[in-house]
Order: sequence, then C-alpha cells, then structure tokens
Amino acid sequence: MRMYTLSFLLLLITASLVAMPVQEERTTLTVEQQEALFTQSVQTFSDKLFFATGSPVHDRMISPLSVLLALGMTANGAAGQTQEEMLSVLTGSSLSVEDLNQASLAYLKQSPKEVSIANSLWANDRMDLSPTFLAKVRKAYRAEARNLNFQAQKSTKVINDWVKDATKGAIDSIIDEVQPDMLLYLINAISFKDAWRSEFEPRATRTMTFHAQSGDIQIPFLSQQSHFAYLHQNRASYLYLPYKNERYTMVAILPDQGYGVYSFLEMQKQAHFSASLFEGFANAEYEFIDLSLPKFESRYADSLKDELQNLGMRRSFDAGSAEFSAMLASKKPEAVIDEVLHKTFIRVDETGTEAAAVTAVMMKVTSMPPLESLRLVFDRPFVYAILDLERSIPLFMGVLDNPKP
Repeated sequence: MRMYTLSFLLLLITASLVAMPVQEERTTLTVEQQEALFTQSVQTFSDKLFFATGSPVHDRMISPLSVLLALGMTANGAAGQTQEEMLSVLTGSSLSVEDLNQASLAYLKQSPKEVSIANSLWANDRMDLSPTFLAKVRKAYRAEARNLNFQAQKSTKVINDWVKDATKGAIDSIIDEVQPDMLLYLINAISFKDAWRSEFEPRATRTMTFHAQSGDIQIPFLSQQSHFAYLHQNRASYLYLPYKNERYTMVAILPDQGYGVYSFLEMQKQAHFSASLFEGFANAEYEFIDLSLPKFESRYADSLKDELQNLGMRRSFDAGSAEFSAMLASKKPEAVIDEVLHKTFIRVDETGTEAAAVTAVMMKVTSMPPLESLRLVFDRPFVYAILDLERSIPLFMGVLDNPKP
C-alpha cells in the first residue's frame, strides 16, 4: 500500500516539523512530504474526533475526512491565533494552510470513481467575500462557490439539493433553513459506493439474533464462507472485507466474548487507533472463515461544535476572539463559526456498501449591515385591485381618493 511507502518519510520529517509554531517560516515541503503529513494528519484527527465524546453514543458514525476538508476550506479565511488553533486541531500544526491546501487538492485528484468528494461555498449575497479567499478555496478544494439570497426560503432548497446530488441521494439535506444573519455555508460531501469483491448470496441471508445492549433483536445476517484477511489483537477479532476496487476494504472488529465494545474503545483512545487499522491489515493473514455479518442501514446526525471546542478549536466559535479577516473583503463586519453540522449514512447488504457524509461549517457575522429599504407611504390617492392569479383575472379594481375612517 502506498501509505506504507511513506512511513519512513514520516519518521524523518515529523520530529522536525510537528513542534514548529505555525507562524514561523518553514522550508517548502515536497509533494511526498505533504502527502505523508496529510495522511498522518487525517489519522490523528480521526482518532481525536472519533473519541471526542466523553460517553458512548449509540450507532455513531462520522467521516473525519469530510470534517477536515470542510474546516480546511474555512481555515483559509482565518488569521492569527484562530488559524493556529484550527491547524493545531486539524494537522497537529504539522502543515501550513498552503501545505494543507496542496495536499487536499492532491488527494481530491487521486479519488477514483468509487469515491466522490465535492465541496461548495454558499455566500450571503449581502456580504462581499475576499477574492483571495474565494480563489484559494476554488482552486485547492475544487469548490463550487455561489451567492444566494439568504432572505429567500428557496435558498434552503438550493443548498439541500446540492447535498442530495453530491451524495447520490444518500443524504437529502444538511440544513433546516437558511438563516438571514449567516455569512456563508462551507460544505463538504463524500460519497462511497462499491461492491464486495466476493458478494454474499441473497439466498444465504437468514434471520438471526443480534444481542444489542437494549436487548435481543431479530435481524437479517449476510452469510458467506471464504478466505478473508484476519488477525486477533487487542482482545478482538479484526476481519477485512475487500471491495472490487481493492484500494478499499471494510474492517469489522469484534471484541472477545465478555469484553464490551465500549471497553475495547476505551483501551484504544491513546493507541493511535486509525494507524493500527492499517497496520492490522498489513499483518493480517488469510483464514478460511464462516462469516455472518448483520445486514444494516444506519443514519447519524450531530453537531460537532462541542467536540471541536474540547479539542482546542475555541477561538473560531468565540465572537470576541475569532479572526476571520482573510475571509471578508473588508474588516467589518467580523465573522465567527456558528455551527459545524455533520450527517452520515451507511448501507451494508449482499452486494456491497454505500456510505455518505456531509459536513457544513456555518459562518455568521457578528453584526449584519441593515437592509437597504425603500420607504413608501400611501398618503395620497392610489389605485388598487384584487386579482385571481391562477386565471389572470382581476376580481376587483378601484381608486381610493377619499378614504373614510
């Protein structure tokens, strides 16, 4: 795997770069260094975000890459300590904004047909964004950028229709309604769909008991006997299920009997969990396995605001200290992140897997300039009418030139 060819490079450059403050001038990274540090950043951020909730969240599913790309776009509009905090959370300060942009673009260019990644920016047409900021986001993240009238309800449908199209219908919306005081919405959407390399026979699917924490339930299980990459470590069985595009695989981890899944996860918090999944695949051996796997579909939605603040991204959400001066064309008004919304979907069945994620970074301004208004006073004679719009027929027409109290 390509990731492992970068491992030695990571060891050479991480020690010298991670500890460096973001604002210090640094040597321009090579493409290989950018890719290696991007891989490390995504893995580290994945672990931090996946384990960010203090208590177990049932059926939780996130796409750390989606969140990182959405916030990566946003970081291009940040400045000073706000940007430093964002880069610290997203990349451990190992990448500058420019390096993160270039590494993100390289990853987007490498995505095959099984994975679709789309970015967009929807701006309030009452505000002027910095042309430099827009150019960076368009180029590095291939983002579609549009101005919308946030006073109009149809703008909600425009954004949600983009989300539905970008996720191939898996997720049909990300916002309930556009807020007039919002500055812009920065949205990332990721869609994955691929068939199993060895599909499950529908006739082998059978109802079995799943021992959920809330009690036993009867659900369909996929069944297959075949050779799979497998290993046992950390008191758990790791099974790797390949897709037709062998660049991708699903790993299913089953803790040993009597060892609960949340106990297992608790032990993985400080263990570079994401990296261990790839290391496990490298160390796995093929075993002949009689496999039964639940056939399932799951949806998840959450605000990531608390998690991101707990990870150290506090200034971005604080109207008193947020610095997003690079996002706006003028110094006033000032902007702040209002919310980071995240939605995911997954379906696992006999043929393969479909999954999708959407992340929306919602920016608002601390003070919205007043709407320009036209004052109109009917204090002299005027004409009026009552119309049937469907048939284009005037029902009543008149002139009021001498109103009576």
